Amino acid sequence: MAFDQVSSAGSVAGRSLSRRAALIAGAGVAALGVTRSLAAQEATPEPEGSPAFLFVQLAESGSWRPKLDAEDVYELTLFGVGSQSLYFSDRPDRIVGTVPTDRFLESLGFTPVNPPNAAAVVRTPEGERDVLVIELFNPVYTREFDADGGASLRYDARVLDAYSEDGLTSWYEEQDDPELPGEFSDVSLFIDDCPDLTSCFALDPAKHGSGQYIVGPLPVGPLGQCWSIEAFACLPCTGATIDFYAGLCDRDYPECNHSCQPMCTVGDCGGGGGQIL
Repeated sequence: MAFDQVSSAGSVAGRSLSRRAALIAGAGVAALGVTRSLAAQEATPEPEGSPAFLFVQLAESGSWRPKLDAEDVYELTLFGVGSQSLYFSDRPDRIVGTVPTDRFLESLGFTPVNPPNAAAVVRTPEGERDVLVIELFNPVYTREFDADGGASLRYDARVLDAYSEDGLTSWYEEQDDPELPGEFSDVSLFIDDCPDLTSCFALDPAKHGSGQYIVGPLPVGPLGQCWSIEAFACLPCTGATIDFYAGLCDRDYPECNHSCQPMCTVGDCGGGGGQIL
């Protein structure tokens, strides 16, 4: 079925598909064992020439545990994760592709201060589907193959009290409670598009143990980022370089001592906030 046919006439459980959902359905995610019931929604226009993306990670099984040393933080662990993460663009570009999972984790910006949102869609031990919309940060990706035939991937996660963006609205409306079962299978993790740059942070390991601290808002205001299929990275949608916005931060925040960076979702700005093992 062509994308136009899917997007104009497709429906799941009697409800019309959104533009992004239609793209996913047409691209064959359902054939990978991912099914969902979607509510109709209006898509937020993206800058001209900058398609919106949704990223998908599939896993054989997983677990959900409270993190003992951090309040309201959980550990989401996925087993049998593939070496590639999928990405799909919004219409009209209809771009479908894959990126090595380790490269993706380093590029999207899984930092605690500005984490991406995601919808975890899982199968419970009782055979039912459960959905939870969360924030993801501090990924730890272990490439050694496990008993499920793939790598393992652990995230720190926070449950979202509210969700106001576009990409995961359908899943947010589906979730029944702010929990996942302790163990589950058939995992589909849908990760929202690149987070915005919102702040300037400084690097000063001598004064700050973490080496990073926020000094103030980005001078130009929140700056949208777009996924670059050429660079496999989140880059400013304007086409300007990260260094350009770092210079604006240095100009407005002299206390940075020329070490400012925009808060930060690409590898040269301090890394993606995770570990690759």
